[in-house]
Parts: sequence; structure tokens; C-alpha cells
Amino acid sequence: MPIKVLQLVEGFSFGGAETKLLELVKHMDKNRFETTVISLGLGNEIEELFHQLDCRVMTFQRQKQIDFKLLSRVRDFIRDEGIDIVMTTLFYADVLGAMAGHSGGARGVFSWETISSPKWLVPHRFWSYRYAIRYTDKVISVSKSTARWLVEKRKVSPHKVMIIPYGVNLDKFNPNVKNVRREDIGLHPDDIVIGQVSRLNEQKGHTYLIQAAPKILAQQPNVKFVLVGDGPLRVELEQHIRERDLQDNFVLLGFRHDVPDLLPLLDVFVLPSLYEGLPNVVLEAMACGLPVVATPVDGTKEAVIDGETGFLVPERDPDQLAQKLLEVISNDDLKLKLGLAGRRRVEDYFSLEGQVQRFEELYTQYALPN
Repeated sequence: MPIKVLQLVEGFSFGGAETKLLELVKHMDKNRFETTVISLGLGNEIEELFHQLDCRVMTFQRQKQIDFKLLSRVRDFIRDEGIDIVMTTLFYADVLGAMAGHSGGARGVFSWETISSPKWLVPHRFWSYRYAIRYTDKVISVSKSTARWLVEKRKVSPHKVMIIPYGVNLDKFNPNVKNVRREDIGLHPDDIVIGQVSRLNEQKGHTYLIQAAPKILAQQPNVKFVLVGDGPLRVELEQHIRERDLQDNFVLLGFRHDVPDLLPLLDVFVLPSLYEGLPNVVLEAMACGLPVVATPVDGTKEAVIDGETGFLVPERDPDQLAQKLLEVISNDDLKLKLGLAGRRRVEDYFSLEGQVQRFEELYTQYALPN
């Protein structure tokens, strides 16, 4: 009999946690694990991708801010379906799943913590999380930095925390240009392309890239900045671009399903985030042979080795950001060296195969104890 796994997620938004869950479920051994994914209805941008998986996908829609009926509904589902393992992703799922897991009869209950977000520390979230997390067996962190944050800030018991770093599908993400040409997205073959893939929100630091752009263009006028992703700051960011008369140099592609095709078109990847967990898109960019210029927040500094696979610059510092981006794009030998080292680092430490194997071992340990 396969091990029955419930993946409970806050919603199907286009975020790193949700896309990594999608990837994990897709690559689990279907002969050994029978997976059900339940969304609590907070976002639906990539819902269709979940429905394309070879598993059951459902939505238990939250009806109000605090919906206690969901707790009993999830608990009853676990009991009625004979679920062995419950894993939760993102805050609302963490709280609900932790309280429903063992009370519904699951043998193992895990929380997958993918980000060190300040919003998780506001009092009502902090205390509800602290209460609920007592009922989990392990809190799985994607990086050493996030693990420390869980213990020091969210007050999770150290013995509960384990680290399973993100992994990248190295066949899917590689330096080979595939199905998209630069001309297809409004670029010229001779453009120098700096790109960022992320939601358009404050966390990701797009504002600082826009502020850095005039300094870069003063020395390299044929640079184009490609932003992939959508989010609540889109209108505001477009206004900042217009105010600096940068419309001809910024390309906003919105949400795209073809990121593996787009990344090899870039010369440099940039991520000036204010906080992270372990940004999967940085690993994907490195797998595509791109040098990365990013801020040294949380797990980013565990992925990017400063001066070896890219450069780390202080948060909220457009001057340093511009300087390091210029250093990379002005030196083809350096760009190649950093990109090759990034690919090797992902191959050595951040493979998808290794990540999936560790989750399968954890699930088996609790579902089929010796």
C-alpha cells in the first residue's frame, strides 16, 4: 500500500513556496506515495498547474478570516481518507494542519518553512503559530539562515527543526537556449540583458533596481532590464519607471510559465530582496549558467558565493547594486567564470533529486516506523 500524503497549502499563488510544492509533488515516487493537495483558497494563479499533476487536487475555501469549520473539515478528511503524512506550506496551512494532523490520525505532521518573513512575527500570527506548531513532528527549513530564524524569532524548539535545501531540476534549467528568442520578448540580440524573476512586491526590491538603472545606463546604454512576474506593486513600479524616463529600457513580461526558456536569454540575474528563505529562482538562474547579483539575506548568501558565483550587495543600496552589475556586464570573462561556477555549485549542492529523496525518506520514517 502506498503512503498517503496530504499536502496542505495556503493557496495556489505564484510564489516560491507554492511552485516548489508543485515541483515536489510532481517528482514524488507515485508507486510509493499517494498524494492529495488541498488549497485553503488564498490565491489561484498556478492552480491549473496543480490540476495537471497525477494526484488529487482540492480546495477547501476559507469563508472568513478565522474559519474554525475548516479545522474540523481538514481533520475529518485526514481521518476518513486514512492519511499517513501531513505537510503544510505557508502560515494559515501551518496553523490549521498542525492542529488537525495528529488529531485526525496522521502519523507524521510537518511544516515546510520556506521564508523568513517579518509578517510572520506580528503578534496574532506569532502566538497562533507558537501554539499550533507544538503539534508538529518536524519543521523543515530550506536554509540554515531560516532554521536559525525559526529558533531565535519564532521560538521553535531546536530539536524540531531540520534542513532540507531546495533543489533544482538540472535538466529543465540549463544554459541552453530553448524555445524563446530575445526578439520574441522585444529585445535585440545585441542588448545586454539584466533580469529578475519574482513577484512584484516590496520584499523583492524592484524599486532599488529601478533606482540603480540610470547609473548603469550612463555607462552601458544598451542595457535592457527584464522583469518577469506580477503582483500588487506593478502599477507603482511602472510609475517609477516612467518618472525616470526608462520605458525603453524596462520590459515587464508579467506572469510567465516559460521561465526555464527565458532565463538563458539573460546576461545577469539580479535579486535585491529585503528578506528570503532560500530563493529558488536564484538557484534556477545559477543552473542556467548566469552570474547572480543579489542581497545577502537569509538563504541567498548560502547559494551565492560572493566573488565566486556572483556578487552580494547590501540591501536598499542602489549604488552598490549598480556598481556590481556594471562590473559583471563589462567583463565577459568574469561573467562566464561566475556563471560556470554557479552551475557547478547547483549541481554539487542543490539538485532536485537530492531534495525529493530526503522528503521521501522523512515521510517513510514516520509512516512506516521500524
